[in-house]
Amino acid sequence: MTPNNSGFVIGPLQKDQIDRTYVIAQAAMPDLTLDSWRRVTGGSERRNFIVATDTRGYSRGLCHVRLEKHPVAGPLFDVAMFIVISPLHEHEIAAALFACIERQAIDAKSKYLRFWSLRPEIWSVLDDQEFRHRWDHGVIYRL
Repeated sequence: MTPNNSGFVIGPLQKDQIDRTYVIAQAAMPDLTLDSWRRVTGGSERRNFIVATDTRGYSRGLCHVRLEKHPVAGPLFDVAMFIVISPLHEHEIAAALFACIERQAIDAKSKYLRFWSLRPEIWSVLDDQEFRHRWDHGVIYRL
């Protein structure tokens, strides 16, 4: 992980960031418990999380991404969570996270990015393949 032009570090969620990023995730999903967060982010699913940190090491953004083989769209880079929490520079953090996600999607030969509409129940449908294969939620961005 290296700082981008705005000084923020964008990269995969690290073990030592799990508890610090819980606050960000819980802000968007109030029913999310710390135990549940630790269970999911402590396993192989952690590789699907991207975190943005500032120069002091504070977590300022969090994303959950996954490459899907969608029945309609084909390779689809699914962004179930895109959260930026910062008193300053939120546009720069969001742009840096978006650029990271877009680069990963292009590298994965995806044709589309889909940004889910953020709702408190996102956590409960994250692994629901039927929901992920629907075409009627979120915003689709063609690459």
